[in-house]
Amino acid sequence: MRYWSIVFILFSALAHSYPADSEKWQHRSILFFAPSHDQYVQQFLLETLMEECALQERDIVTLVIKEDGSTVPTWAQDAFDFGVLNAFYDIPKGQHTGVLVGKDGREKLRWGEKTDWTLLKKVIDQMPLRQQEMQRNPSRCAI
Repeated sequence: MRYWSIVFILFSALAHSYPADSEKWQHRSILFFAPSHDQYVQQFLLETLMEECALQERDIVTLVIKEDGSTVPTWAQDAFDFGVLNAFYDIPKGQHTGVLVGKDGREKLRWGEKTDWTLLKKVIDQMPLRQQEMQRNPSRCAI
């Protein structure tokens, strides 16, 4: 019982700290908030597969968060308090909202139903930390 109490406390702290309360994260995040699992979510998920190399190269983790609390990937719904995330990022109910969060935990870009992957990559590639990453490791995604 004591073990489960400790685990619960740790996960609660994690839920309230993702990603806003951390000074530096190991990854960038794309949080895609949606009212339900609809055509915009399907399109976003398809595009993440098409952009997989670019996402991995830029250390991006994607997370779809629906108003009913379900998520893609599904494991995340038990790990985070999405009410806190919705409030922190001021996500309007009934709307699709994408949020790019940098490794510093700050919001870098926000958009609606459709994701402009070219703009997203451009914004990320202009970040100082990403510039350093690109100097150390040239792109492996170029054809």
